[in-house]
Amino acid sequence: LRAARYSGYEITVEGHTDDAPISSSAFPSNWELSSARAGAVVHFFIDHGIPPRKLRAAGYADTFPRVPNHNAQGNPIPENQAKNRRVVIKLEKVESAD
Repeated sequence: LRAARYSGYEITVEGHTDDAPISSSAFPSNWELSSARAGAVVHFFIDHGIPPRKLRAAGYADTFPRVPNHNAQGNPIPENQAKNRRVVIKLEKVESAD
C-alpha cells in the first residue's frame, strides 16, 4: 500500500462484528468494538508508513453481515458469526484535481 502505484488511492478500513450483544467497560456495544477493530488496523498502517491523510476508519457493528448469524430456527451459527467478525480494507481511486 506504500507503493507508488497506490499513491492515487484512499484506504477505508471497515470494522464489523457479529450480532451477539457486547457490553464491557472497553466496548459498551458492538459499535465501539467494530470501530476499535478498524482503528487498530489504521494505527498499524500508520506505524508501517502509510500516510494518515490516506486513511479512514469506519465501524459498522453488525449492520453488514457477510453471512447469516442465525439459522431459520433462530439459533446462532458460530461459524457464520466468526466470519462476520472481520475487518475489510477498501481501496478507492481518487480523481486528481489537475
